[in-house]
Amino acid sequence: MKDKINELKEKQELANLGGGEQRIESQHGKGKLTARERIALLMDEGSFEELGMFVTHRSQEFGLDRQKFLGDGVITGYGTVNGRTTYVFAQDFTVFGGSLAEMHAQKICRIMDLAMDNGAPVIGLNDSGGARIQEGVVSLGGYADIFYRNTLASGVIPQISIIPCAGGAVYRRSHTDFVMMVEDSLHVRYRTKCGEESLRNEEACPKSLVEQAHIQPNPVLRTFPVPTI
Repeated sequence: MKDKINELKEKQELANLGGGEQRIESQHGKGKLTARERIALLMDEGSFEELGMFVTHRSQEFGLDRQKFLGDGVITGYGTVNGRTTYVFAQDFTVFGGSLAEMHAQKICRIMDLAMDNGAPVIGLNDSGGARIQEGVVSLGGYADIFYRNTLASGVIPQISIIPCAGGAVYRRSHTDFVMMVEDSLHVRYRTKCGEESLRNEEACPKSLVEQAHIQPNPVLRTFPVPTI
């Protein structure tokens, strides 16, 4: 029994590291917090309960069979914010650049379903380079599943997005009720020539390209700039 408990603790510690210490340092070097640090700031202390901590992708192509990270690049769960039950997901840029794929999307869909079942808000902390192109069409299908739930939840529960992001996550924000755009990172990007570098967690998109990103105004959305997270 002790061996099993120790194994569980080791997996939890590994999951908490995301893409590893070097990538966490890189995230901090850019003035950004990790996904877990963001959740810790958002939720009431000690209230967060994580779901799907040990989920990994099942792709075997393009070397992905040798690159598996517990959680598959997104932290999902629920807790309280100012005492109110809230569901949250936070994409982890240290794992595949926060890119969305099959299992990553299923984790997000699960908490959206739970949020609707319980009449609770859902908050998305987006930090993603878009679809995980190595997984092909299933990653795009993951966006379809999320968008479908966005429409089901519209007018039923509050949906809040915090960005910057790129690719499919850009479209998701238009389906939510409130959008928080981070100061000094105030951009959304559709797929561009810098998308692949972003998925590899490399320095991508010089400021001149970011400034050219098109952000279409939407009179229905409420958009607020917030300090760097």
